[in-house]
Amino acid sequence: MRVLHCVPSLGGGGAERQLTYLAQAFVEMGWDVHVAIVQGGPNLTRLERTGATIHRLHGISNYDPRILYQLLGTIRRIKPDVAQCWLLQMEVMGGLASLLSRIPWVFCERASEEAYPSSLKMWLRVKVGRLATAIVSNSQTGDRYWAARTREGVKRRVIPNCVPFEEIVATLPVNLAEIGVTTGDPVLLIAGRMEPQKNFETLIRALRLVMASRPVQAVLCGEGSLRGLVERLVEQNGLANRVRVVGYVSNLWSLMKRADVTVSVSWFEGSPNVVLEAMACGCPLVVSDIPTHREILDEDAAVFVDPANPQRVADGIIRSLGDPEKAQQRARIAQDHVQRYSLSTVAKEYADLYRELALRNRPASERVRDSEGRSPRSN
Repeated sequence: MRVLHCVPSLGGGGAERQLTYLAQAFVEMGWDVHVAIVQGGPNLTRLERTGATIHRLHGISNYDPRILYQLLGTIRRIKPDVAQCWLLQMEVMGGLASLLSRIPWVFCERASEEAYPSSLKMWLRVKVGRLATAIVSNSQTGDRYWAARTREGVKRRVIPNCVPFEEIVATLPVNLAEIGVTTGDPVLLIAGRMEPQKNFETLIRALRLVMASRPVQAVLCGEGSLRGLVERLVEQNGLANRVRVVGYVSNLWSLMKRADVTVSVSWFEGSPNVVLEAMACGCPLVVSDIPTHREILDEDAAVFVDPANPQRVADGIIRSLGDPEKAQQRARIAQDHVQRYSLSTVAKEYADLYRELALRNRPASERVRDSEGRSPRSN
């Protein structure tokens, strides 16, 4: 199989990270994997290590029509069996290039309806998405969004985010002194893009309540448009000596293995990478009570809290810190739950879908030969 992934950048987000995991798995399967990008980012080095062929596109903005022209040229040269398009720019540009080139393409839904306010961009996204060969959502909530919007004939699948267990197991806990946490106090870890979805304002108010009752250190990891606001809120709430805002980190698993609790109180999610990876690391969890967290966790595996109520969030954190033995018991149950999201399992689900789409796109004579056991493609 020859597969083309189209993504705007290799930034530090969960979608970009998931792409690198899948690229690695497909290369190891012997596939010819190509990735078209406009910008680099923290995950570029990881993608380069997979052995995938990277195609650098050029544009002065997300709307530069030259990106579409370059994608058409890339598709014409490499002749992929199937393309997968990630994130808004490429959901539109990559989708249009695939349609014009008449190759099967997968629209990749990474969130849920709450992420999409009414706008011209979202209208265009839906219009192009309705023309996809298949739509893969990483959660049931994402799939429900498209169930009400897709035309007949568009294949829909729910394939969750994957977890690279072997890498996580091999990762050692971090020395917290490296990031300025030097006391013996319990450590809270909060990680994610600093955007409204992640609910950092409620979280910081909750941290103030927690720290008024007990000595705790917190580490906030991530970048985003709200980072300046988050840092100001930390200062305004008198938390600067107990809360470290460290930006994007490449050793998040090491932090998870050292933290006493990972906290995620997002308003909404798709398939939350931070939560899945904390589960794999065996770190106790306090999470917002939202449908996507309920898809992967239950009351035996995590503490659920109301994301609109700082006191409830604080109570959940205090509950977890106050009974470490029970917290570790929940963490072990969560670790068992997350085994079903292994990289090999998720990659196989994508591989089966790609083969199905590629086979449907071939002339009838080739489909007959394939069904008789001949190789669908020789690279």
